[in-house]
Amino acid sequence: MNAGNDMTARNISLRMDEENIDRVDRLARAMGRSRAWVLNQATKRYLEYEEWFVQQVEEGVEEIKRGNTVTNEQLLAEIRKKIEKA
Repeated sequence: MNAGNDMTARNISLRMDEENIDRVDRLARAMGRSRAWVLNQATKRYLEYEEWFVQQVEEGVEEIKRGNTVTNEQLLAEIRKKIEKA
């Protein structure tokens, strides 16, 4: 998303504490970008990570439902094998 250049962009209101606003502004200055650009990039990266994380959890739950699990003992035995080979 190109803040300020994208005709589909919409304005929102956001409350932030002074410290975080200062941090955003410092980054924007250092990067030669606008505050909106920095916030859009931060939001994009946050959303990408959280979407990935939720997907990983959902896939893990499905694995458990299918019974695709190992015991602690099995896991430790596998780790020991890998350590011994190293």
